[in-house]
Amino acid sequence: MNNTVYTELALGVSDAPRPVASAGYNFVRWFAAAAAPFFAPKIEEWSDIHIPFVVAAVTALLGAVVVVVRRKALTHEAEELETRHAVEDSVTVFAN
Repeated sequence: MNNTVYTELALGVSDAPRPVASAGYNFVRWFAAAAAPFFAPKIEEWSDIHIPFVVAAVTALLGAVVVVVRRKALTHEAEELETRHAVEDSVTVFAN
């Protein structure tokens, strides 16, 4: 359920078309998911065992702050942008 909520939040605050916003959101999400298992032990090696948890908590709080600061963008009715290929044929799209 949280995944759906965060995905809708990410897509709702973007001015980009939905496929572009989705691609950007997924890039950030999967990059962080791939980097976290590598960096958590490195952070622990560089400091002490508690610091990776502190970093995770600070990151979660920063995410909450972003949601609070951008809440006005989240409450307005998001307009669904229609893609060009849905209203034009392929020849017209490539000719322009």
